[in-house]
Amino acid sequence: MKKTIIAAALLTSTIVANAQDKQEPLIDRELIFDLVHICAVVLIIYLVSSFILQLIRQNLDYRLKSKIIEKETAENVVGQLIPPDKTNPSNTILQWFCTLVGIAIGFMVMTFTQPFGLHSLAIMAFSVAAGLGIYYFFTRRNKN
Repeated sequence: MKKTIIAAALLTSTIVANAQDKQEPLIDRELIFDLVHICAVVLIIYLVSSFILQLIRQNLDYRLKSKIIEKETAENVVGQLIPPDKTNPSNTILQWFCTLVGIAIGFMVMTFTQPFGLHSLAIMAFSVAAGLGIYYFFTRRNKN
């Protein structure tokens, strides 16, 4: 019993030794900085992997359709194997490409203009909007 009390007292004394004068952890800029970086890395990994997955899916669909055409499969079988596309995957790939190019240009501009903060956020918002605007003009021109 004495050993348990002594061990508990030693453990609680280490907690007291680590006490810090920071009253609000959300004001800690290092924590917020790390959280933003972790979220940004996860988001970028998701965007890049989704883009690569879309490219692979587009390529495999093309190969499947070309094999079906080569084998001269019956029309009812083709209708069952390949459902009609509701969206054009090449437009989705073009949208991702324009968005990622806009992000890359935003990062380059941020590198040349060093002050980070709200200025950098405005640069990234403008560059992503510019990338999506370019995508809009490409698709509009192709429809006409």
